[in-house]
Amino acid sequence: MYNWDLQNAIAAFVDSLRPYGPAQHELYMHALYTFVDMQSHLLTLLGFPPVP
Repeated sequence: MYNWDLQNAIAAFVDSLRPYGPAQHELYMHALYTFVDMQSHLLTLLGFPPVP
């Protein structure tokens, strides 16, 4: 029922990404803040008051 080769391949892939964890987190947070800032500007342009 279980595909152990696939599970081992996924585990190996995740382990290979582990050293880059802080950089991936920083990239994710930067993209998230950029997206939220863009949406905030869009809502302000549409007439909603800015949130401090």
